[in-house]
Amino acid sequence: MDVQTCVCYCTDRSYLFPTLVSALQARAHATPQVTDIIIVCFDVDAATISIAQSICNKNNIILFSKSGADIDNTPAMLGRLYLDEILPENYKNILYIDGDTQIKSSLNEFLSCTPPEGRFFASADPMVFLLEDHSKEGEAVRKHFQEIGLTPEQSRQYFNTGVLYFNRSAWAVIAEKARTIIRSQNTMSRFPDQDILNIVGIERALPMSLSWNFPVFLHNARLESTIQPKIVHYMSQPKPWDGIFQPWQASDYAPYPAFVAAYPEFSGLWKRSSLSRKLRYFAQQHYKRFCETRKWGHGAVHALVLDYEAKCRNDAKQV
Repeated sequence: MDVQTCVCYCTDRSYLFPTLVSALQARAHATPQVTDIIIVCFDVDAATISIAQSICNKNNIILFSKSGADIDNTPAMLGRLYLDEILPENYKNILYIDGDTQIKSSLNEFLSCTPPEGRFFASADPMVFLLEDHSKEGEAVRKHFQEIGLTPEQSRQYFNTGVLYFNRSAWAVIAEKARTIIRSQNTMSRFPDQDILNIVGIERALPMSLSWNFPVFLHNARLESTIQPKIVHYMSQPKPWDGIFQPWQASDYAPYPAFVAAYPEFSGLWKRSSLSRKLRYFAQQHYKRFCETRKWGHGAVHALVLDYEAKCRNDAKQV
């Protein structure tokens, strides 16, 4: 009997290295008899695909090589909008995960919760918690949501697309609407697929605990003990494969050199940062930690995150 649930990644050559690291972690945290792990590559050269295929074969991961033409020549990050067309028909429930993530604990409990018919699970984007914040940052968030046509109520439901768990039939409807918008646009917004998915799918989204899509900067907010991250999302720059920078530790960086040590043939895809960039990241992250701890570590924004988490955990329809 074909497996009906999968964890899926979409990537191009530039993100294939971290995507493989996350996919290996997903494979270690999901029962093989119940869940397949899939990587869909777009416009990746044959030599790289050959190496990646060998690694995937050794680790029970399925790899598909696709052309950019399969996604209307849009960036690979928009590949999630085409999964209903790309993936084999046996997959009914799909957990999509960005490649700049790490899987910290078992996915089995989450994957056992089937998305309701016509709905999907997604976590609130951090911008949502700044809607009531009287600062330039909060003003910019409100302006952005207004510009893309969201009502104040919809703005409070705006979700992040780094981790999405959906029923395939529901996703087919949402994705087709999103693809139609993309084909008609000449320019992309600041958050291209995320904005579009919110515009067409926000009424179908069910709130999901931030533990399944934990923005790494929230380590600065003293929230990890409450939220207990299971999937950590390394939003913005730098990334954990760039080095050890606050708020993450050596353990977050370690999977990348470990992967290259195990598969040295893939070392060429690990783009190392220059010394000057590392020094800039070091200073940047210290400054961001200071600012983020003040804003997110206590007060109104902190309380909003905790309130969101409490509602997700108390509602039987949410995960």
